[in-house]
Amino acid sequence: MKNIKTFEAFVNESIEYASTKVNGKNVVSSWAGSADSERDFIKMIKDMPETLESISVQSDASASYSASEEFKGPINSSKKAKIIKLVKDVTKAFKSEGDEITSYVLSSFAPIYVKDHDSSRAYIQYKTKKSDKFGKDMASGKYGPLD
Repeated sequence: MKNIKTFEAFVNESIEYASTKVNGKNVVSSWAGSADSERDFIKMIKDMPETLESISVQSDASASYSASEEFKGPINSSKKAKIIKLVKDVTKAFKSEGDEITSYVLSSFAPIYVKDHDSSRAYIQYKTKKSDKFGKDMASGKYGPLD
């Protein structure tokens, strides 16, 4: 019974693709963005371009200074399967620590409006309640100055 979602949570699950405005026009990425469910995020991974130079995937459940694993392009179906397994393993690790993922993020180091967006370096990271709190604490200076 623990895995049953409320109707509201089910309806609100979605993929939000990264977007920006350029010269008044909305430019939307065909692959970079975020999802709030593992199922939707796996769809994003399957749909990301094979032409990416590389993708770095957060590989542990740390809220700060997390480890990552890098996959060099082309990002073919075999590498995508390994990335999906890694994402599932990290999702389980967060759950076992009592800090479930609230958002999965697939992003590019290149802005979405440039020609090289589909061949740039990319990364995967996770947002949780603990990581969001850590980010807010760092920004507020709770752990000292950032410089």
